[in-house]
Amino acid sequence: MNKKVFVTGADGMLGSMICRKLLLKGYEVTAMCLPSSNSNTLKGLDIKIIKGNILDLGLLNNELKNHNYVIHVAAMTTVWPRKSEILKKVNIEGTKNVHKACVKNNVSRMVYVGSASSFTPGTKENPGDEQTPFTWGKFGMDYINSKYEAQQFLINEHKQNQFPVITINPTFMIGPFDSGPSSGAMLINLFKEKVPGYSEGGKNFVYSGDVAQAIVNALTKGKLGECYIAGNENLEFKEFFQKATKIIGREFKLRKFPQFLVLSVGAVKSIIARITKKAPNISYGMASMASVSQFLSNKKAVKELEMPQTPIESAIKESLNWFKENGYI
Repeated sequence: MNKKVFVTGADGMLGSMICRKLLLKGYEVTAMCLPSSNSNTLKGLDIKIIKGNILDLGLLNNELKNHNYVIHVAAMTTVWPRKSEILKKVNIEGTKNVHKACVKNNVSRMVYVGSASSFTPGTKENPGDEQTPFTWGKFGMDYINSKYEAQQFLINEHKQNQFPVITINPTFMIGPFDSGPSSGAMLINLFKEKVPGYSEGGKNFVYSGDVAQAIVNALTKGKLGECYIAGNENLEFKEFFQKATKIIGREFKLRKFPQFLVLSVGAVKSIIARITKKAPNISYGMASMASVSQFLSNKKAVKELEMPQTPIESAIKESLNWFKENGYI
């Protein structure tokens, strides 16, 4: 059996880490990146880089020849505006294209990178898991809904046609190679003292390298047709910012903002964004989600995929070091 792996969205924060983990395991990697990307996060790696788009089925059909595995990371992740036809097309139709190309080329296993928002979170004492239903459609965000729809399509393909797929559902990732930046923008703003405070609620935070390792392990471990929440520490926002400010070397002075104020600011900024056509740093939808405790269980991924559990403090340090080395801070 060959060890050739095709990775979509390979030069993003997670994709870049996946490529490195694959090489450490002796896999031969083909990395698919957008034509507009400079792919700086992959420079120096012994991999094949192709430029393309998952909406190009012909390209996928051709490039997937002789590959045994596919890791599908590529997606549009913006949450503003809430509604986006191109986002739905990329996340849903693009995933269906990857599926078609896998079928055509008899790929042995596809690992799909979904979203932890496809499951209802819980409390620290009783966190959500892979059995909790999808209820986040109430926020009306095409990103959340499209990732869930693509996930369900693949699960149904497994049930009906035995399509060999496993879904990995990352929580809020922290780590290097975040060239966007995406999740790391929060740390950059904190470092630059542009975070005035925090809301109630919290998230499950995870090191991107641990998620990448779970994904690589899923090529040979785990149960086909199932989902795995790839997470680590359930932290209230106050707890996370306390850890981060300590690592930065500052005294924790952030204020807690009441929910009505956070929602009000989000509503006003959403209105301004619609007028100016510029993405807000917080929208009403973002504010609504930020006020929810998004706590989830990682037990299944740890047990069945042998997912590592790097302390979040280490993830924060590695992320900040990467931002410093690359001129972000």
